[in-house]
Amino acid sequence: MGVAELCYNAINRTVFFGGDPDLPGQIAAAAEAGFRLFGPDTFSLDAWTAAGKPVEELAERLEAAGMRCFEIAALDVGEEGPTLEQARHVAEMAAVLRPEWILTNVMSAPIDDRLLATFAQVCDVLAESGARPAVEYLPWTPVDSIAAARVLVDHVGVDRAGILFDTWHHFRGPDTYAELEAAPLELVAYVQFDDALPMVSDDLVAETCERRVFPGEGEFDLEGYCTRMRAKGFDGVVSVEILNAEWRTGDLREYARRCYGSSARYWS
Repeated sequence: MGVAELCYNAINRTVFFGGDPDLPGQIAAAAEAGFRLFGPDTFSLDAWTAAGKPVEELAERLEAAGMRCFEIAALDVGEEGPTLEQARHVAEMAAVLRPEWILTNVMSAPIDDRLLATFAQVCDVLAESGARPAVEYLPWTPVDSIAAARVLVDHVGVDRAGILFDTWHHFRGPDTYAELEAAPLELVAYVQFDDALPMVSDDLVAETCERRVFPGEGEFDLEGYCTRMRAKGFDGVVSVEILNAEWRTGDLREYARRCYGSSARYWS
């Protein structure tokens, strides 16, 4: 079995959280830390292009740094019209950056025949850029578990979509290790990796967006999680996603260094 490859997830500094994403700075810091994969978000990419800068420039910066884009976040599947409009927009960026996966959520729509039909259309749109949706299950949404995410993936097939496995959503969601162990390897698009402090509120969105910490600094059983993922044969990509309010204005180089170092020891 090979060694999992780490991806730098840039969303902690996303425009969505109100900060300056500094995509060039994050690319440079991630490369210096040892990352060779990069994951930007649509909000920051849109801010980049709104400032008159082409997506092609980011692709060139990644190549010059010895990196490539692996994922783009995020696409929300819901009502057909807005969803397909968003999918086409993401596909335009993906056609330049060439990610393998588009992080995909179902934030509020029920899982019914209409949603499944829309999701299949999303797969078609993204396929034109060479990308596939990675369905992320979130404990506060209709897709809150591996089983719920699997309904979407089973509808289109694992050749067209996969499931994003995030440690935060596993440990804060309804699934146990039994569900994790039972999930076939073919469902796994990739893993997002993080730790978290003990919860101080019932606000799951605030907890996940503000209080994650570097692996090994929180309460998650990451050793147990990694052991179970390896047991199913996983040696794919691990995206390091440390959403933490204090680090949104911290030193980029130190943040990237700690993301890489704290995560690599679990997957090397």
